[in-house]
Amino acid sequence: MIFGILGPLLVEDSQGPRTLAAPKQRTLLASLLLRPNQVVPVADLLDRLWGDHHPASATATLHNHIARLRRSLGEEAGARVRTRAPGYLVEVLNDQELDLASFRALHTAAATTAQDGEYDRAAALLRRALGLWRGSALSDVPATAAHSQERVQLDELRLVVWQQRIEYDLESGVGEALIPELRELLAARPFQESLYGQLMRALYRSGRQADALGVFREARAALLDELGVEPGPALQQLHEGLLRQDPGLAQNQPARLRPPQPHSRAEPPRAPFQLPPGVADFTGRQEESAALIAALTADGGHGPRIAAVSGQAGSGKTELALQAAWRLRDTFTDGVLFADLQGQQSRSADPADVLAAFARAQGAERSAISAEREVCAALYHGLAAGRRLLVVLDNAADSSQVRPLLPGPGSAVLVTSRRRLTGLAGARPFDLGLLSQSEAADLFRKVAGRGYDEPDAVAAITARCGYLPLALRIAGARLAARPAWSVQEIAERLADRRHRMDELRAEDMDVRASLMLSYAALPGPNARAFRLLALANAPMLPLSVASAMLDLPRRRAEQILEELVDAHLLTCPQRGSYGFHDLQRLFGKEQAAATETAQERLAALRRGARAARRSTGGPADPGLAALRRVVDDVASTYAIGEPLEYGPAARRHAMSGERRTLHGTVL
Repeated sequence: MIFGILGPLLVEDSQGPRTLAAPKQRTLLASLLLRPNQVVPVADLLDRLWGDHHPASATATLHNHIARLRRSLGEEAGARVRTRAPGYLVEVLNDQELDLASFRALHTAAATTAQDGEYDRAAALLRRALGLWRGSALSDVPATAAHSQERVQLDELRLVVWQQRIEYDLESGVGEALIPELRELLAARPFQESLYGQLMRALYRSGRQADALGVFREARAALLDELGVEPGPALQQLHEGLLRQDPGLAQNQPARLRPPQPHSRAEPPRAPFQLPPGVADFTGRQEESAALIAALTADGGHGPRIAAVSGQAGSGKTELALQAAWRLRDTFTDGVLFADLQGQQSRSADPADVLAAFARAQGAERSAISAEREVCAALYHGLAAGRRLLVVLDNAADSSQVRPLLPGPGSAVLVTSRRRLTGLAGARPFDLGLLSQSEAADLFRKVAGRGYDEPDAVAAITARCGYLPLALRIAGARLAARPAWSVQEIAERLADRRHRMDELRAEDMDVRASLMLSYAALPGPNARAFRLLALANAPMLPLSVASAMLDLPRRRAEQILEELVDAHLLTCPQRGSYGFHDLQRLFGKEQAAATETAQERLAALRRGARAARRSTGGPADPGLAALRRVVDDVASTYAIGEPLEYGPAARRHAMSGERRTLHGTVL
C-alpha cells in the first residue's frame, strides 16, 4: 500500500493506482493523510470541505462523502479509512506506506548521521528524501484555507531539507558542482540570504574568490532595492572573511544549518533529569497513580506510550503527574524531560522553544540547534531515537502543542491539561475528579497542621471547598498562618457564599484566578453559556432547560455544553444532564453579574423556568426535583420570598415579582 501527498495525491494498492475524480474526496483523503493514524474530528473535516459556512446537512453529507471515498479507493485501500470517535483516520502501517512519513524519517536519520560527522552519508539520505517529491505538495487538492497553509509549510520544509543537503555536501568538500543548483534556487528565492551564503562558499572553494565577492554585491543590491535593508550579520561576516581570505573558509564555515563537528559534540555527563519536586503532603489518588504508572510502563508498539491527565482547575493534575513521574524515574534509564507548556496563559509555550530545550538537555550544542522548527524537531527526534525517556508535559493547551514533542518507541509521555486531549492519537485519557471526603479531610489537616479532633468543622470546610485540592490547600494554609483562628472560624468564613471566593485566596494560590484562566480561554458563546447557566441553582440542568436559558436551538446548545464538559467547566454524569462544581457555579455567577445586565439574567432564568414547567412530569419523575429547583431559583431571584407554585396564579405572581425586581433589587 502506498499513499502520497508530496505531489499530486497518490494511492496505490496491490491492484495498481487508484484515481479519485471527485474534488471533495481528494480533500478528505488529503486531510486524513496529513495526520496519519490520528483521529481528525468531524468538525475539522467540515471546515476543510466547506470553510466557515457549513450547509445545514453538512454532517450527513460528510458521512456520505466518506462512504464514497472508501468505494473509490477499493476494498484494500478503503479499509484503511477508519471511523474513530470523534471523527475518522487513515491507518498507515509504517513509514514506507506514506511518502511524507518516509521523508521525515530520512530527514531524522540524516540529522543523526551528521551528528557523527558522516556528512556524505547524510547528504545521500537527504537526496533520497528529496527524491520522494513528485511536484508541489497536494497539487491536485482544492485549495482550501487550511490546505493552502499546509502546502506552504510542506514547501518550506522541502526548502529547509534541500539547503541542509547542500550544507552537508559543502562539509563533504563538494564545491563547484553545487553552483548551478544554488543559482537555480536563488532565481526563485532572491531574498534568501542563507542561499547567497552557500553560493559564496561554493564559489570560494572552487577558487573563484572574485565571483564569490560579486554574489555578495548581488545580494546587497537585491535586499536594498526591494526591501530597503542591508544583509544580515552572518552574510556580512562571511563577506569579511572572504576579503581577508580566511583559511577556515577553504575547509569548514560554521553556518546556521551546519551540525556540530564530531569532536565538539557535547555528550551529557549523565541522563537528563528535569523533574521539579512534588509537594511533601501529597494525599490520596492511590488508584489514579497506579493506573497512570501501569499505562506508562505497558507494552508500547510503534510509538511512545502516552497518558493524558485532564481535569478542572485546581484538581491536582500537576501534583499527580509529578508523583507518578518521580516513582518512574529509575524505570526510564535515559532520563526525564519536563516542560510547562503554559496552556492557560495568554501566550502558551512555543513547541520550537521546547524542542530546542529538550535537544540541549540531550547533549546538543547551541550551535547545532536551528531556529527552523522542522530542523530542530528532526534533531530532537534523532537524539531521542532508541532511548528510553519519560517526557512530562504540564499544562498543555491542546493536542497540536503536544504532537511535535512526542519521542519515539520505547519512551513514554505524561501530559496534563485542563482540556480533554481528544485529538492526541494513541493517548490513554485520565479524567481526574475530586477528592473523596476522607482524602479531602486528610489533605486539609496535613496543610493546616490541626483539626484532627474537630471532625464536624473539618467536614464542613471540605464540603464548602467542594473537595477541590487547591481550595483545601488555601483554607489549610490560611489556618496554619493564623494560630489565633480556630478551625470552626474558617468553616464559618467559608459558609458565606457571597464571599467564599474571597476567602479562598492566599498569596499566589487563588481559586478565582485559577478559574479565570479557564474562563478567559473560552470562545464568546461558550463563556456566555457558562455564566448564564451558573445562575440556576439546580444540581443538574436538563438539556431542554439549558437550551431555553441560552435561547439557542437544542443541537447548538448541546454542542456548546459538550465543549464546556471537555474544558472541565461543566460535568455530564449522564447524557442530557449537566451540572457545575459548586465553586465554578459561584465564579460563574460573579461573571454573570459583571457581564450581563439584570434584565438579561432575569430573562435567562425566566426562559429556564418555563422550560422546567413544560418538562415537569408526575411525582415519580426523577428529574422533577432538579427542575423545580430551577423554578424556585427564579422565585428567589424575583425576590418573592417563597417558592413558586406550578400554576397560572403562580406565573402571574412571578410577573409581578419580575417588575419589582427590575425596578428594585439588583440581581
